[in-house]
Amino acid sequence: MKILAIDTTGWRCSVALWEDSQELAFKEEASKCDQAALLPQLVKDVMGSEKVDQLIVNIGPGSFTGIRTGLSFAKGLALAWKIPLKGIDSFTATYLSLLPQNDILILIDARRQDIFGKRYIDGIPEEAQSLTREEIEKCLCSASPPLIAGMGAYSFLDGLEFQECVALRHGAQAVAHAFFKDPNAMSDAVPFYMREADVTFSHQSCSSAL
Repeated sequence: MKILAIDTTGWRCSVALWEDSQELAFKEEASKCDQAALLPQLVKDVMGSEKVDQLIVNIGPGSFTGIRTGLSFAKGLALAWKIPLKGIDSFTATYLSLLPQNDILILIDARRQDIFGKRYIDGIPEEAQSLTREEIEKCLCSASPPLIAGMGAYSFLDGLEFQECVALRHGAQAVAHAFFKDPNAMSDAVPFYMREADVTFSHQSCSSAL
């Protein structure tokens, strides 16, 4: 089984080619707003003349635009190549890249005054939620604070004391690794949004613009 994994949900756009749990190629580029331009070249560089049996894409949460870019591109490839497409959320991909822990809180940058979080206790996931710094500080000051993992934790928790659990893989690497570690963790390739997108409307009315 050979797969191509795509992740455009964060600050980096990444693509990974794996076969039977082994990485064949991986490439990533820093990207805040140009994933659509970077992704085709990354896929070309990673793929070469290879062919894959399956596509896996990170469905979020993360950047609203990044999620849409990755999903749209992956669906186009799957249609053109006539191969299956599956998704996996950012929390699950990160969790499966960690060494087993009794209590861990995975944090993902929400790019606002809060952060997306999901806690796993003895391997059982709680509901994903949006957390404020005050809520996380209270959690870390409890009698049994969780370990912290995930993208976005550093700047958001600046000044707080916490123990970190470092993921062994990130981006598309984590997505590909998760597929081979637990195929049942895959889901339909539909976006995982935890809130509505920020939209700024013009003060000019539709009627006056006609």
